[in-house]
Amino acid sequence: MQNNDNDILERLKHPEREPERRRTGRNLFLRNVLNAVFMIMAVAAMVGIAVNWDSREDAMWCYILGLLAVVVKMAEALLRMPDLLKKPQQPRKRY
Repeated sequence: MQNNDNDILERLKHPEREPERRRTGRNLFLRNVLNAVFMIMAVAAMVGIAVNWDSREDAMWCYILGLLAVVVKMAEALLRMPDLLKKPQQPRKRY
């Protein structure tokens, strides 16, 4: 069974959805980049905390990096909800 998004007949029936499909591709690329940045920052923060666990050196940069990684992940999660920022449409009045 084919997915409705890739079914050519479904795409021909609903050409108005084509811009949304294209936007999803760009959105997916940005989400993947943000996920990669998040993972790198999170691993660097965890390694920094592990290295500085018993030392007297200040490990505050590790905690700050971890918090920044969480902010990046929250931004990526917002991109999963494209309808969140749209204005709600008013229902049409029927006479």
